Amino acid sequence: MKHHKSIASKFAMTPDELSTWKENGYFVRYDVFTEKENDILRQIADDIVDGKRHFPTDNINQNALVRDGKVEATGIHAMHKIHHISVYIPEFLARVRDPRLTDPIVDLIGPNILGLNNLYIWKSPQIGLGFPWHQDKWYFNWQYRTEMTVGTWTAIDAADRDNGCLYVIPGSHKLGILKHEDLEGSQQNEFKIARDAKDEDGVAVEVPPGSVIWFNNQLLHKSTDNHSLRFRRCNVAHYISADAERIPKKEGSTIRPVMWVRGDTYSEKMEPVYQDVQPIPES
Repeated sequence: MKHHKSIASKFAMTPDELSTWKENGYFVRYDVFTEKENDILRQIADDIVDGKRHFPTDNINQNALVRDGKVEATGIHAMHKIHHISVYIPEFLARVRDPRLTDPIVDLIGPNILGLNNLYIWKSPQIGLGFPWHQDKWYFNWQYRTEMTVGTWTAIDAADRDNGCLYVIPGSHKLGILKHEDLEGSQQNEFKIARDAKDEDGVAVEVPPGSVIWFNNQLLHKSTDNHSLRFRRCNVAHYISADAERIPKKEGSTIRPVMWVRGDTYSEKMEPVYQDVQPIPES
């Protein structure tokens, strides 16, 4: 991993965080966002589901159990995620560009940053589904040639073992990209699983609301089902350096927006064509 010399920034990584990042592939900060700030995002997402804000329906996904008729639920209890939400909602775009998220990323991939995707995820009480071991960069490698991309995972609610928190395998970002295979069944058949990952190597990352997890997109991670009576909501944003070389768009592929976050866009390398080979996994 190249270490980029940090420009002066209020929320830059500390030496301990950088050491933890290099060794484990992730680090955590607490109390990054306030309850009031997260409530703004929560209310907007709920309003989208309730039809109070216009939003493309193709970007909203139901919980697979509801979709497949295995359980009954309505409103936000029936929801799974909204993707590319920052493309349409200014408050989410402001969050993606917030220096509290992006200052540490400058230290990791440099000052010129683009946004790959922004997901708002519901994990509904008792029916919210987890996802198996995977590496996000397995998906991104279909789109870009780049050494590293970075994900951020912001807790809207408390995340713990009962309601389906993240699990990571510390140090697995050093393994390279593992083979990912198809999942069986309709619930998650659009996603892949890194079958060589072992549950016994996983560590639960339990965090209170307002916390942020920064993780190398080669880090093996998963989440578990929500067995509690509480929601487990989160806001996820993935970032890439503008130095990344885009892999040529395949004929017939659809547009995946890549958004300016900060610095220079390097438009000569990032042509305005987009590739949507695989959906980005949620955790």
